[in-house]
Amino acid sequence: MNFRNTTKYLAIFASILSAQGCSVISTGSVTNSQIATMQDYHLYEAANQSVTSLNKLRSDLAESDVIFIGEYHSHSASHRLQVQLLSSLYQQNRNLVLSMEQFSRDKQNILNQYLRNEIGEQTLIKEGDAWDNYPSDYRPLVEFAKEHRLPVVGANTPISIVRCVARKGPEFIQSLDSEKLNWVATDITTSSVEYQDKFAKSMLHHKGPSNLNKSITKSNSFYAQLARDNTMADSIYKATLRAPNSQIIHFNGAFHSNYHLGTVDALKRIAPELKITVISPQFTNENIDWDKGDYIYKIKSLPARYIKKENRDKAIMKMMSAKSKKNCVL
Repeated sequence: MNFRNTTKYLAIFASILSAQGCSVISTGSVTNSQIATMQDYHLYEAANQSVTSLNKLRSDLAESDVIFIGEYHSHSASHRLQVQLLSSLYQQNRNLVLSMEQFSRDKQNILNQYLRNEIGEQTLIKEGDAWDNYPSDYRPLVEFAKEHRLPVVGANTPISIVRCVARKGPEFIQSLDSEKLNWVATDITTSSVEYQDKFAKSMLHHKGPSNLNKSITKSNSFYAQLARDNTMADSIYKATLRAPNSQIIHFNGAFHSNYHLGTVDALKRIAPELKITVISPQFTNENIDWDKGDYIYKIKSLPARYIKKENRDKAIMKMMSAKSKKNCVL
């Protein structure tokens, strides 16, 4: 299992398990039976704690400069909402820019070539380092952009930089040459205290067996997370400068945008004048946490990854072992 998969799994654990210091209000208006399949969702507006619709959401988003659509990676309902909302927003505003966690800055040229129909999809997947679930989950977004000639921003920093920061600390980026410096935000150490606490609590859920805890450098792990968050925020901001009259739609794992923290918080520091809207997922077996986003969408829970602790610990050890074999090389 490669490190990108490890990163995605940790993001899933974090986004599902992190909920702290926020008001939680129970709602009885949606039951598990009403959300019949793994593709179904129900939308809520947090401001008035009420059910809303896709059409109403589209109208509400008309004045937003940047829209964050948080996802649970590989959940079909998250990806269904993303493509449906993208299509709906396009009916309202043709000046859209897609921004994606799932592609990194160093692969922007490959992504652009695909959008211009200069290379095929397999070349995009291989040379663009597309995520393993690209064909099932992100193809619809990129194909919509391609068909309608919308820009797509590879917003993330390369996983190799994340890996090196996790091992060597944030000082590592000072060793990069001028080209590679463009692949990561200048500042990967600044964040809110609230986000740092959120990250620390999420890590407690998936550190794994105690003998693995010694190999985890907590501060560098957090800086590696900020390398993603702050780079994506910087990418979004630069997209607003290149297309000042466009609406930016950013797709990322929910952990990066829940509670207006992570990438959202970083973007607010860069450009406080931007009007930002956050859409966050929650599972049907959870009470609605109205602080999680400006809009909430309820979806069915994912199947339990593991029932037996020994199976979970074995899987984590395997992931950590694979991670340790990856060299810090650019």
